[in-house]
Amino acid sequence: MIYLDHHAAAPTPDAVRLTMEEASGRAWANPSSTHAAGRASRQLLEAARERIAESIGASAADVVLTGGGTEACNLGIRGLAKGRSRLVTSDVEHPAVAQSVNRLQGGGVEVTRLRVLHGQPPSPDELARHLDSKTLVAIQWVNHETGTIIPIDRYAKACREHHARLFVDATQAFGKLPIDVSALGADAVALAAQKIGGPAGAGACWIRRGLDLEPVLDGGSQERGRRPGTPDTLSMVGFGAACGLIETRLTQQPRVAALRDRIETSLLAAGAVPNAGHPRTGTVANLSFPGWQGPLLVAALDLEGICLSTGAACSSGLQESSAVIRAMYPDEQWRAGSAVRISLGMETSQRDIDLAIASFERVLARRDP
Repeated sequence: MIYLDHHAAAPTPDAVRLTMEEASGRAWANPSSTHAAGRASRQLLEAARERIAESIGASAADVVLTGGGTEACNLGIRGLAKGRSRLVTSDVEHPAVAQSVNRLQGGGVEVTRLRVLHGQPPSPDELARHLDSKTLVAIQWVNHETGTIIPIDRYAKACREHHARLFVDATQAFGKLPIDVSALGADAVALAAQKIGGPAGAGACWIRRGLDLEPVLDGGSQERGRRPGTPDTLSMVGFGAACGLIETRLTQQPRVAALRDRIETSLLAAGAVPNAGHPRTGTVANLSFPGWQGPLLVAALDLEGICLSTGAACSSGLQESSAVIRAMYPDEQWRAGSAVRISLGMETSQRDIDLAIASFERVLARRDP
């Protein structure tokens, strides 16, 4: 099996798995309990929080642990929306952001969706035209399907100048780009463990100290009253261990980009068409194959032992064409229906890419689509 769906979830490194196994005997207790078992679980939880915070240049006190990246996005967006009558986002956001925005719009918030034609993000000047002190901006740092990098530091500067709040979905930037929230200038930043080899169902939302954030769940007073519910200590231990490998992931990015370029160049020569803006991360190639349906091509490659996707994993069961590619190329709707996302990580090898190229060649030549 050749795994090329790292933007959906990165494989769990042995170091992360071993750390979780070693902690499993102490992580079962409720970390809010004051007895010895609870204190042991709490110690593990807070150590994990420290590692997560350290990986993004944050203080542990400002990191809220969540049940995954989707919850972190909901908390960051809906939590910061209190007192904001306008919201600015893009038309290529992950569903975790897009649906949170839709909920606020249904509640009366005025929403502006900036276009990302051909994958090119709006300029900071264009963003600034929509900003004032009643505005919340909710935007991704790296696009989950194309890898396009948003100039988030310049967006943050524009938001500060206009007294607007800024939420950043950094789930795909995490482990691909250096993150230092102390210098970023955002108000909230969402992370997901599974994008860096941690367990699914573990996430975090960094919140700038001093902000009045509205919880989106009802319950107890865990996480300093910002996120009720008993955290999954063992998953957070895995998240923290995965954060310890962030520097390794970052140093691997040039090698990964070279492998991405190799498979992309080969498939472009075979007739594929690229879907991407620039700059972009070196971890993903999004390609459309004229005459093919993306899901059928993915299924055929799965039979060859190649694991990849047509887009966001959380939308794959809907059998709909990619909303991201539709928005990027409104005059070329065929692109969305035939798009395939090939995403790589630090585990990807030269052999993986060579085998994947050979499989693509066999599938594309097998029949006239």
